[in-house]
Amino acid sequence: MVDSTNRRRFLAASGITVVGLSGCLGSDDDPEEEDEQTQADSSDDEPNENNPNQRTIQWGGQGSENATQDCAENEVGFWKWVLTPGGPEAIEEATLFVTIQPTDPNAEPVTLEVEGFTPGGPRGVFQFNVFLEGGGTVQSAFVEFTGGGANPRLTISEGECREDDDPVDVTVITDPETDVNDSTATLNAELLPFEEEFDAVDVFFEYRVAGSTEWIRVPGDPDSLSDEGGEFSAEIPVEPNTDYEFRAVAVAPDGTEFTGDIRTFTKEDEPDVTKPTVVTGPATDVNESTATLNGELTDLGSFGVADIEVFFEYRPVGTEEWLATEPETLEELGPFSAEIDVEQGVEYEYRAVAVANDTRATGEIQTFRKEVPDKELPEVVTKPATEVNKKTATLNGQLLTRGDFDEVHVFFQYRIVGAAEWLMTPAQTLTEPGPFSVEISELLTGVEYEFRAIATANDVVVAGPIQRFTKEPDEKERRKKKKLEKKKHAYERKKREYKKYKKKYEKDQIDKTTLEKKKRAYEDAKHKYEKYRRKYTKYERKKIAYKHEKGEYEKYEKKYEKNRIDKKTYEKKKGAYNDKKRAYKETEKKLEC
Repeated sequence: MVDSTNRRRFLAASGITVVGLSGCLGSDDDPEEEDEQTQADSSDDEPNENNPNQRTIQWGGQGSENATQDCAENEVGFWKWVLTPGGPEAIEEATLFVTIQPTDPNAEPVTLEVEGFTPGGPRGVFQFNVFLEGGGTVQSAFVEFTGGGANPRLTISEGECREDDDPVDVTVITDPETDVNDSTATLNAELLPFEEEFDAVDVFFEYRVAGSTEWIRVPGDPDSLSDEGGEFSAEIPVEPNTDYEFRAVAVAPDGTEFTGDIRTFTKEDEPDVTKPTVVTGPATDVNESTATLNGELTDLGSFGVADIEVFFEYRPVGTEEWLATEPETLEELGPFSAEIDVEQGVEYEYRAVAVANDTRATGEIQTFRKEVPDKELPEVVTKPATEVNKKTATLNGQLLTRGDFDEVHVFFQYRIVGAAEWLMTPAQTLTEPGPFSVEISELLTGVEYEFRAIATANDVVVAGPIQRFTKEPDEKERRKKKKLEKKKHAYERKKREYKKYKKKYEKDQIDKTTLEKKKRAYEDAKHKYEKYRRKYTKYERKKIAYKHEKGEYEKYEKKYEKNRIDKKTYEKKKGAYNDKKRAYKETEKKLEC
């Protein structure tokens, strides 16, 4: 099934009247001479009177070098727009309204309404793919959206003329679920081979409790499958005596979405097993940047205390993905707690969780809000990273104003993209607005990082927009990746040869023995490539897990040195770090074999 709102024909034909747009090209103002912050944060970023949660910002000319696409009659103009959240809070939904003057000067301007999507997951940027037959010049645009931080930004990131060919056609099949146990189920699907102008599509799953209206996207980055298709799967949490429905989804690079059939299944209860009982308590110590979540394990159920791990799941109210604290095992029934990072003005919900083998129990959901004080807040922005070399990178930020405070403490939070926990740099104290920076070390090569500048004053915490950078691989890492590419090229070459000889065999130009020889060579090359690819993928995962655990260990080490945690907790975290390090080193050795 194809989402028709993403079809090129629909986008080209959509026409509505929109007035009062700003940010037109050809004005006397030179965008390069304007203040960068003024361009990024339009004064029109205001809530809608009919919908208080809806915001509107107008395009300020960012990416205007891509605004004009002068295309031939048989071509389609393409503009890729991106809306960055402008802070840690995710954008929930967004619609772009863009007015384009067609290449034909006698034609009337066309205004298109385009729904956005998030190619990198629910917390990333929103993307809008705009198409118009014959191309033209963007005159103005604005976007209506909900969510996002204080500094959202609308930009034309790419533009080109494309051949006006037929719509893409990709088929994805939703297969039956498997491994439905006490707390999880595995969703399965298959992408059929396709012939299109692109090489790969992103695939993932959506699921929901039967009868509900909102689909939940399985967390994490989508898998990417080539035009050869293939099987894919994902694990989701399930509750007993609950009916679920799910579907497979494939998204092409141009944003076109394809969905498989909807399947349903039921997670049956297991009466012979008694779950543990866990209670969610009130949040405490809600200070300038953290809060303490509290819970209590009140009953062991059918399990021993050593078999039960307890932790918390939490998230900003209105978001779909739960974040989890570090699991721990108690020595006896009783209370437990965990500290989490919080943002000013954000309402959170959380629940205590107990897991024993495959049995999962949760407490009631509690909420709390970190209130924003009635003061003028400091303003901070995150600048791009610089001096990204073999082992280090320099993170940059700027304090724009101090607000109502005499001094402001600034630092950075950073992490590998996809990791749950932020690492923090030492704080600096500023008494005047200005730039600040810090060098971070021991970076993993070939890994994408994200970071943001943070400003604190008394109980006020302000975060700048998130920036990203990638630590380029060193020679050792390049050799590993080159070996993977070499095996892939060998496999693809043998595959092409086999297909070529298969056609010859069908025309009686070669005998079966020759064909079988080519087939064995192709299958052998495929086996070698897949074997090394699996080892390489496992190595990459272990490397990232090791780096993340190392950062966590170093954070606990500092807490232990300041007598904020006991030795047992510290030794447990140290053991987890050593386990991750050992697993990473073992996969590295296997990869080099």
